[in-house]
Amino acid sequence: MRIKLLAALTVALLAGCATPPPPAPGSAASKVVVMGKLKNIEVGPMRVARENGFLTVKVSLNNTSSSNKAMFYRFAWLGNDGFPVADEEGWKTLTLYGSQSSILPAIAPVTQATDFRLEVQSQ
Repeated sequence: MRIKLLAALTVALLAGCATPPPPAPGSAASKVVVMGKLKNIEVGPMRVARENGFLTVKVSLNNTSSSNKAMFYRFAWLGNDGFPVADEEGWKTLTLYGSQSSILPAIAPVTQATDFRLEVQSQ
C-alpha cells in the first residue's frame, strides 16, 4: 500500500514540475524575452502595423501590484531571416505606477524591419 501511495505522490509531483509549452510562433508571447526577472508586470496584447513603410508596434502593459514598478525594455528589429536589421537599442526605463495599465509604442528605425523582439526586465 505504501509503495502505491509513494508512486502516486511521485507522479503528482513530477506532473506539477512539467515545463509549460513554448509560446505559439507569431504570438505576442513569442515576441517577448524576459532578461532576468519581470515581477508584477504583465505584457498583454500587441498591435503591429506598417505605417509609411516602417513597422510600428504598440504593446499593452499592466502593473499587477499596488506599488510602483520600474521596467527596463528595448526592441530588437529583425528582418525576414530573423536577424537584426538595425543597431542594438539601449535600455530604456518605464515607470508603471501601482495598478496602472499603459501602452508602449515603438517604431522601427529602418524600413527593412519585418519583425521584432521585445526584451524586458524589472527590478
